[in-house]
This record gives sequence, structure tokens and C-alpha cells, in this order.
Amino acid sequence: MKSNDYVRQLILSIGTKLAMLALRLLRNVLLARILGPADRGLFALLGALPELIGAITSGGLNTAVGYQAARQHPMGLLLTLMLIYGCLASALATLFGVEMMQLFGQDLAIMHQLGPFAWLLLLAVPLFVLKSALLTLHNADGRVGTFNGLRLLESLVPLLLFLALFWMWPHAALSAALISWLGGLALVAAVGLCLLARYHNIRLRWDSGSQGELLRFGSRSHPDVLFQQLLMRADYLLIGLLLDSEKLGYYAMATAAAELLSIVPEAVTTPLMKRLLQQGEGIDQLTPLALRLTGTAMLAACLSLALVGEWLIVTLFGSAFQPAYPALLALLPGMFSLCYTSILHLDLLGKERPGTLSVFAGGAAALDLLLAVLLIPRWGIVGAAIASSVAHTALALAMLLLYGRVSGIAIGQTLLILPSDLRLLRAQLRPAT
Repeated sequence: MKSNDYVRQLILSIGTKLAMLALRLLRNVLLARILGPADRGLFALLGALPELIGAITSGGLNTAVGYQAARQHPMGLLLTLMLIYGCLASALATLFGVEMMQLFGQDLAIMHQLGPFAWLLLLAVPLFVLKSALLTLHNADGRVGTFNGLRLLESLVPLLLFLALFWMWPHAALSAALISWLGGLALVAAVGLCLLARYHNIRLRWDSGSQGELLRFGSRSHPDVLFQQLLMRADYLLIGLLLDSEKLGYYAMATAAAELLSIVPEAVTTPLMKRLLQQGEGIDQLTPLALRLTGTAMLAACLSLALVGEWLIVTLFGSAFQPAYPALLALLPGMFSLCYTSILHLDLLGKERPGTLSVFAGGAAALDLLLAVLLIPRWGIVGAAIASSVAHTALALAMLLLYGRVSGIAIGQTLLILPSDLRLLRAQLRPAT
């Protein structure tokens, strides 16, 4: 990818992510004010479970199909394997898990919170797995515009559906939120499938040789994806087990506010995914440039949110959610670290280091769980946030050290923007004469 192509796609991705930010913020405001802390916590728990279950059952497969798509493997074959080993496997695992929880877990606080809503996971999990796979396939195929459009649709549809359903059923706000969430997943999956058929032959096919190759790569990547999801969402489960749904609601709003900053690394990695996975000429200049740009932008975003975060929470979500602000502050160092790991993860996968990434992610997830178990009983949701930030920071440092060793690039060249980067950006944005 030429540098001017990258800058152009970066600008388009930033515009898309800003639109997504506005839509997600509006939806979070509505959900917070309409549902209240307790129901907002339950909704957040239901939203986190498909990510965890999908990671447990088929996480490595999603990474493998992206890797193979970037190398021009047939889409019909990749889609077949994802439907069988991803969607079907996750649906069966969810059915088994819900049945076991219904039989033996009725005394757990988390089951009292979920109640009959647990059965919604039978639909939500395979839809989430399919939607995630289609987004990965489009981005790995180099269809950056299509990927951005689908992500924008993913933010817009649940908001519009929620407004329509809440207008019809004002006394069933939680049901309206859940239906709009499921409807958004289904529509994005359907549109993503239609667009994939526009560019490729997606007739389902079976190839035992390719199946073995993909499953072998997926098995090496699976622990990494699983541990990454544990790192991102295990705190929801622990808070649900150790505290109550109201505290979980506060934490959900803190994480929702902090994760709005994820538009920064997403905007950078979206046009780079195919290039990072393929590697090739110029990658040793492109990856450090992306890291420096992302790190500088994320640092500014984190400092800004730290300054105005409490005012924003009270103004947008209501004074009932003011206890979320200390947890938000504690989450920000982890969000800053995440901007590096998102780029380094793709680059190191392209350098065929999935096993090492799995070890790093496993260590970070174990550190997170250990600290969370120790800190949540003492400091509540702030303890969970501190555990998350410490684990994400440790993971980022480990990945930076590995990247420096395999690429020969000094860590100082990957952290913050350099004067030469500013000159490059000015040259690329200067109108042609």
C-alpha cells in the first residue's frame, strides 16, 4: 500500500469512526437514562457473553479465516468452515452451557440476574460469530469501504430499532433494547453476506486439505483470541458474581465511555489489516508510523476524557451514573496500551507468531483475573478497572519488546509522533497543483 493510499483510507476510516462514536454515544445516553443502572448492567452482561462464548468456541477460527482471506483463499471455502466450525459449534456449546446453568447454577447470582434472558444467547452467539467473521473477511480482503459501511450500519441500526420499539412499548424498555441489539446483529450479518457475494463466489464448498491448514492455524491462534476476550470481558462476569447488577451498570457505563476511544486504533488498523497480515516491502516503516500516530492520538484522547469525563457522565447519562467516573479514570491507562496492542497483534500475526501471542495474552488474562479477584472485594468496580489497566499495559510492553526483537526497530521509534511524521502528513494532505 502506498503511503498516500494509506493516508486517504485513514482519513475515511477516521470519518467513519467519528460517525460511529456519535451514534454509540447517543445510544448509550438513551440506554442509561431509560434503563437505569440495574437494567443497564444486565444488558451489558448479555452483550458481553456472546463475545466470550464466541472466543471460547471459535475465536481462533476467526483469526485464521482473516489470515487466509488476506492471502486470497476462496471465500466459499472460508465461509463453509466458519458456518460449520464457528456458528454451529458456538450454538451447540451455548445450548449445552445454558442447560447446565439451568440445572446446576440456579443459586448463582449471575443466573438470578439473567433469568429467562439467558435463552436469548442461543440466537445471539451464532449471529455474533457470523457477523464478526464477515467483518473480518471484508477487511482482510482489502474492502475497507465495505468494512467501514458495515461498522456504521452496526452502530446505526440498533439505535433506530430501539427508538422505534421504545416508542411502541414505553414500558418494556429492556425488551426493546434486547430486540434492537439482536436485530442489528442479524441485519449486519445479512448485508455483509450479500456484499461478500457481490465480490466473490461464495458457493459453499468443502476441501479437507484446506480445512486442515485453516484449523491448524486456528488452533494456534485460539488461545490468543480466548485470552484477549477474557482480558476484555471477564471483569463483567466477576463483577456480576461478586457485586450486583447496579454496580455492573456503573462499570458498564465506565467501560462504554472508555471504549469510545477505541475508534482511534480501529481507524488506523482498518486500512492496514490486509497489509499487516501480508507483510512485504515497506512494512518496517509502515508499522512504526502507525504505532506513533495512534499512540499520540490516543494519549491526547485519554487526557481529554480524564479532564471532562465526570462532567460528561453526569450531563449525558444522569447523576445516577456519577459513581462510574473513578472506574473510568482507572480504565484509561489500559485503553492507551490497547492502541499499541491492536496494531502489533496484526503485525506479529503476519510475522507468524500466533503461539507467542497466545502465551502473552494468557499471561495478561491470568494477571487480570488474579488482580480482579483480589481488588474487587476491596475497591469494587475501581478494583476491576485497575486490574484491567495493569494487565493491558503488561501485554503492550511484552508485544513491544517482541516486535523490537523480530523487526530490529528500537522501541523509541514506535511510541509517539516524530517531526518527520508531521512533514509526511503535510505532504500527503497538500492539494495537488
